[in-house]
Parts: sequence; C-alpha cells; structure tokens
Amino acid sequence: MSLFKTDPEPWNLHVGDSCLVGIPETLVRIIDIGRYDPPQDVGWLPRPHTMLVVVPADYPDEALFEDAGDTIDLDSAAPLAVELVSRS
Repeated sequence: MSLFKTDPEPWNLHVGDSCLVGIPETLVRIIDIGRYDPPQDVGWLPRPHTMLVVVPADYPDEALFEDAGDTIDLDSAAPLAVELVSRS
C-alpha cells in the first residue's frame, strides 16, 4: 500500500527509463502526527519537524499495523493542499 504512484507503472519500466513519481489527489485518513524537536533524521534534508502518517480514507481499521501508512513531511518543498473533510 502506497500513496505514491509512478507513470508509467513500475512493471512497465526498464533500466534507463524515465518516469514521474507523485501522489495523485487522494482522500486520506491521518493515523498519526509526528512532531520532532530537534528535527528527525530520516535520511533526507531538510530534516522534518512535522510529519503526517496517512492511509487511504477507505483503508480498513483491521488492516492497520505499526508501520502502516505513508508519511508526508509538512515542511517539504513539494506542493501540498490539506482540507478537513470530516472529523471522527
């Protein structure tokens, strides 16, 4: 399970091919919020201060496990729009 998608699909790629990688507009559920002071060392720079852990909105609760979900760095340079749709 990953929100990140490639175009073309990974199984259609060969060594040396180019592809686009991103997250299409997706309705997600936030399952955790990580706040780090000092910023967390996750292997990339700049180190994140706040990260959301998200799963697709229709992801079943019984399928959640400790490392479920993708992380989104709120301080990233990548474009991000967040809109509250509902609160459980």
